[in-house]
Amino acid sequence: MTEPTAVTARVGQRGRLVLPAQAQRAARITEGDLVAVRTTDGAITIEPLWAVRDQLRTTFAPLLAGHLPAGPALMLTGGHPLPDHDENSDQPPAELRPLPGDTRGVRVLAGGEQRVVVTARAVLAWIAAGPDSRVSHWLDRAILPEAAVADLVTVLARAGAHERADHLLAELTLLGVRQPRPAEHRAALATDTAHALDLTTRAAAAAIELTMPDALCAAAAHRLALPLLAADLLPTETP
Repeated sequence: MTEPTAVTARVGQRGRLVLPAQAQRAARITEGDLVAVRTTDGAITIEPLWAVRDQLRTTFAPLLAGHLPAGPALMLTGGHPLPDHDENSDQPPAELRPLPGDTRGVRVLAGGEQRVVVTARAVLAWIAAGPDSRVSHWLDRAILPEAAVADLVTVLARAGAHERADHLLAELTLLGVRQPRPAEHRAALATDTAHALDLTTRAAAAAIELTMPDALCAAAAHRLALPLLAADLLPTETP
């Protein structure tokens, strides 16, 4: 453990603050790093975002033991165009098919995509898997729809950790996860719900038990023309 470091620094014009090299080394902050700046009772703390991510996983992984996804997160089509797809009823709906390309979806999304829609279980998969998960790669460009927020809070409640929900959601926002307010997509709610119901029916025909929260996330991804990052949504393939 690094020894506590106390140094002084002067605040310049427009609130500019240069962190002394000693403090940067102690906090393992390097040039270009994003940092979280918090204020509490007149005090200011600065910590690198990688430390916020690590602390979040360390805090919530034990609390959610037994409630985390069994499999990794997968990048699905959502509303991203899928070339030459067919609508065979034995296949998952086009919105729920894995995107072709490399394991992180980078090759497919290289044409300017900047955001993805994530499900609650994708966030939980990140908590379980850590920095090497697909979600970690996209976390700062993720959109967490209202249905996913409610699903995430439900999982916390089942784990007896509902009082930590506000903290988890606030930290995810700090890490760049966008959580649209209900008023932002109220006009699209009816359309998304109808699409989600249709998705659950088509998924059932392909032997996929699609939950309504995941279906609503897929519908939102379709509406926004973005890929969907989900976990434990498709059946595990057996050899």
